[in-house]
Parts: sequence; C-alpha cells; structure tokens
Amino acid sequence: MNSLHQVDDLVKEYLLFRGFTGTFRALEVESRTDKDKGFQVDKILEELLSFVTSSDVQSLLDYYRYLDIRFFSRLDSRFQRTAKKFELCLLRHYLVHAIQHKKRDKVKEFFDIYGAELHNTPEWTAWFALPYIKQPATDPTFETFFAKQWVDNYTTSLHNFLATIFQNMPLPSLLTFSVDRTKRKTQQSEIESLRSTVDQLKSSLESSENEVAKLNVELEETRKEMTDGISLIRQRAASIQPGQDTSKESTDDPVVTDTMQDGDSFVVLNQEEYSEHASAITHAQFSTQGTLIASCDMDNIVRIWSYKGQSAAPQKITSSNFNVLSMSWDARSDRFLFLGTDQGMIRVYNVENRSVVQEFGMSEKYPWVTQLSSSPVEPVIVCSASGSKIKQSSKQHGALVAWNLKSLSSSGIFKLDTSDSSEINTINHNHNGQMLVAGDGNGMLRIFDVRTMKSIMEWKTDNARPVCMAQFSFDENSIYTVNNGGCLNQWSIHKPGKQLQAHSLANFPPCTPRTIASQSSITSSSLLKLEPQPSLSSPEFPRPTSNRSSSSRASVSSSRSARLPSFSAEEGVIQSLLAKTPRSQLVAFSDDTNHVLCATQPTSAEGLALAPSNETQGTIFNVHSGQPALRMASQPAYRQITAVDWTNTSNTCLLGCRDGSVNVVNLFHHRTL
Repeated sequence: MNSLHQVDDLVKEYLLFRGFTGTFRALEVESRTDKDKGFQVDKILEELLSFVTSSDVQSLLDYYRYLDIRFFSRLDSRFQRTAKKFELCLLRHYLVHAIQHKKRDKVKEFFDIYGAELHNTPEWTAWFALPYIKQPATDPTFETFFAKQWVDNYTTSLHNFLATIFQNMPLPSLLTFSVDRTKRKTQQSEIESLRSTVDQLKSSLESSENEVAKLNVELEETRKEMTDGISLIRQRAASIQPGQDTSKESTDDPVVTDTMQDGDSFVVLNQEEYSEHASAITHAQFSTQGTLIASCDMDNIVRIWSYKGQSAAPQKITSSNFNVLSMSWDARSDRFLFLGTDQGMIRVYNVENRSVVQEFGMSEKYPWVTQLSSSPVEPVIVCSASGSKIKQSSKQHGALVAWNLKSLSSSGIFKLDTSDSSEINTINHNHNGQMLVAGDGNGMLRIFDVRTMKSIMEWKTDNARPVCMAQFSFDENSIYTVNNGGCLNQWSIHKPGKQLQAHSLANFPPCTPRTIASQSSITSSSLLKLEPQPSLSSPEFPRPTSNRSSSSRASVSSSRSARLPSFSAEEGVIQSLLAKTPRSQLVAFSDDTNHVLCATQPTSAEGLALAPSNETQGTIFNVHSGQPALRMASQPAYRQITAVDWTNTSNTCLLGCRDGSVNVVNLFHHRTL
C-alpha cells in the first residue's frame, strides 16, 4: 500500500500519454473525494473522529457503514462481531465526547433519532439514562468510558484492526508488480550489506589470528617467568628454619608469603606503594574496569589516580564542608565516582570532566550516607543512610533508597523499623542489578527487589553477630557473609536462613588500639564519647626509620605533607569510621567469589596470633575451605590497614594504610593437584 500514490501518478501519466483526457479528469475528481483515503489508516481515523468532534452523528454513521460495506462485510464471519463492537464503542465515544463538551442536547437528539432502534439492545439499556445523570463521569456505569485511557485503547485497537485488513487485502497485479520490484531492490541492498560484513569479518579474523599468535608467544614467556619465580620462592621457603618468625621481616621486601598445603595459593609478583595522601586512608577502591583507583583520607581529600603508569595527572577532590562517609564507582564504566557525605548528599563526580556534575540528597532525618552500591546495568544507585552517630538526639534507624540518576529522583525506599537501632553495614547488587543484599549490625540479612525496594526475603544469621560484608556468590544461588567475629558463612537463596557452610577466618578482625581490650563493635553511645587517640608521631606509634629507596615507593604526586595523621577528638565523624571494627572496607571478594581478602592480625611462624598486637596484614582466604591462600607482609602500627579491595579484572589487590599510603599488589594464582 505504500506505493499506491506512486502507481496513481503512473496511471495518470499513462492516460495523458494515450490522450484519454476524459478518463484522466474523472480519475482526478474521484481521487479528491476518495473515501478510502488511499488506504491510509491515520486519515480514516481522522475522518471518523472529526465527526465526533463536530457532533455530526449522521455523517459518522454514514462513513462507518461505508467502511462496513466496503471492507468489514468481506471479512470472515469470525470478525463480524468485532466490527460491530467497534461501531458500538464509536457511538459511545460520540456520546461521552458530547457530555464532556456540554452538548447534552446532542445526546438527547441521538436517543430521539435512534432510541427506538436501540431500545431492545442489551448493550444500550443503561445508556438511555446518560442525558439525565448530573455527573456521569463519576457514575460506576459510565466512569470507565470517560477515562482517557479507554479512548486511547479504543483508537489504537481500531487503528490496528484497519491496518491488518489493508495489509491482507488481495492486491491488483499492477500493485503486486511494484511491490515485487521494491522487494528486489531491498534484497539487493541486503546482499551488498552482507558482502561488506563478510569482508569486515574476514579482516577482523585475520587480525585476531595475528593477535592470538602474539599472545601465545607472550604467554610462553610469562609461563617461563612464573616458573622461575615460583622456583625462587620455594627455594626461599625451604631455606627458612623451622620456628623462624617470618612475620617480623622488614616491610622493605614486598614479597612475603606462606607456602600453603591445600593446593591453593597465591604468589606476589610485585608490589608498589603509592603516597597520594597525608592522612589515614578511609576508602580505597579500584574502578570497574580496573584501570584507576579512587582513595579518600581523613582530611576528606579524594584522589583519582592510575597505578598502571598512564601519563594522566591524578585528580583531586577537596571536601571542606562535609565528611565523605562512603564511596563507590559506577558499576557500568570508569566515568563516574559517587561520594556519600554526612550532610545527606550524594555527589556524582565525572572523571572525564573533572567536576561534580550532579548532586542530590536525603531528607534531614538521614544525614549520614554510609553505604553506596551502583547497579551494573541501569543508571540506578542505592544508598544506605541513617541519623548522625555523634548526636545524642539523632535516631539510629535509617533507610535504603534507590536513586534514578536520569531523573535524580527516588525510585524506591525501604525504612528500617524505628525500634531497630542497628544500621546497615553492607549493600551489594547482583549481576543484573535486579536484586540487592544488605546486612546490618543485628545480624539481619535482607534481599531486596531493587525496582520496588521491597524486602523479598530476610533472615537472621547465627548468634545475630553484626554483618561486616554480604556478597552474592558467582552463580547467585547463595550469599556469602563475613561477620565481626571472623566467621565466613554461605547462605542459600532458595531456602532463606539455611546455612550451607561456615568457616572461621583466622585472626579476623585485626586488633586495633580501640579494640585490643574488647572485640565488640563500637556502639553509637561509645561514639559519643570519643577520646583522643595517640598521635602517630608519639612514642606509642613511632614514625618509620626505614631507609627505603625511592624506587620502592611509586608516588604519583610530586610532594606530600610532612605530617602523619593525628586522631584527635575534633575529628569525630571520620574517627568513627576507622574506630568501628570491623568495617566493610576491610573485606573484599574476588570476582569469582572463590577467595576473600581481609585485613587480619599477623601470625607467628607457628600460625598463632601475635596478641596483643597493633600490626595488621592482608590475608587471602579460600572461601570453600576457610584456609589462608596467602599472607602478605605485616604492617606496623603506624601503617595499619584501613581499607582493602580486589579488582574484578585481574588478580590485583590494594591495601590502604593508616599512614596515607596505598599498596597495590599483583598476584599469581597457583594451584597444585
């Protein structure tokens, strides 16, 4: 039907060529009064609705009956009832439109003329009362027909009905010829396009084969280097005398590992230390693609930098009017970084533009945005917020809120029970962003439907210990949790509350100056009584005296403040972040969830905890056995580990420390059978 006007023009041209001028003029006249509107459905609907608007019921019926005789009567008997239904709805729309435009006289006129014909029709019995009802739009019998949705549904259905009829009409040979010609042209274009695609694929295949060959050569070279490195490490391990305390080795040597016996271990290939900050690290995370690191310190200075040697200058975000309580990269790219503050604001920083491009906030009831999780598939971010923990008048209950980044509006909210004084410690999306797992300080696990932010299942973990980290397993059939007692649990999603396995992670959480006397988590009331801690330059925390060479510290910035962080009572908000033990920042799962990296207390050569100790170290545990797969070099008190992360693009970890440094560790995963 699309070529109908083109064929009309060709016929007219032919008539003029043959000299059939009378026929030409007759065709011109009939074309101008064409009731079929060239089989254009939109114009036919426009004609029908114009009679409704002008309250011309006679013309409306005449035109519809023309369509009935011209098209509908030729349909299979199964569709006759449908055509009658469309006529009934069209007349009802006519009456409703007249009422809406204060033309009750037209409604009465309609029933005066057609009442006798419609009187014995059940579909019209109730409609005889329409002219005498004061507000028919609110009457249960008629309110459906006054809704805009009903009109839209009716016109759409009639449009589709007419379009289907026209598409399935038998065409004259002249139109069929035109259609065939158009199809041939289309098919020829498709053939040319496919040929071009095949040529491109051949070129791409050749390029890929060359790249594979190059990678195979590099792989063989890397394997040789790995073999030489493993042999060297084994020789070193064999040279250690039984009972020798390896945890006391100098931190100048970055490669310090234990040889594990369960067939699953990691080898440290290299380690670099980056000194971007002058105070303790509060947050440090790899970007989604693993090329950048965002880190924040006690001075609320956020830096974005590369650890792979790119020439791009590091970026600095200074936050002087608020404290940064949470940080998360956009899970879909390395373009955006989200920052949660103690002023109820969520700031969106654009790495490419080097500026804050969006800012939106919670209500005054929830000023502390403590957790952030970005959806991996949609422009949605979920935040956990609560009342201030350093104000006695503030309530401790909080809320989970899903934010749509396009509309900058809330798309769902879940409020914690006012009787629940616990806060949410961890939130994480699943792979498609449809679900979210949250763990709180009372040991409660909840799984949410992110679209509605409604809890679809929940259960309490054993002993109701505070949940430090909750993570979907790689196959998303279970949830892994690490609680503040150092217990790693696996929970079934299909049977909420069913524990699949449990392991104790040795020496997690690590002792800190605040938790040596008690391993219990800090409560909100204790945060109100923050006492000054010793300066890191005091005798209790002596400054380092190592003669470390400049080559072992890869600093991106050219200068660094000489001061080390001093934890004073005035730094109450950020102090509370580091004082809480354990924090979710001290745990990070590998992308396949087969391993978990934790900040731990170091052990002696016999595997016993060095208690009491202010030292920490990074330990990688096998999730399925709970056994260590790697113990990294221990960090002294002034360099206690405050944040860890594991990039999902490679076996690379980071350790953020109390002296403001960030250590990036490249690993080789070694399995023995």
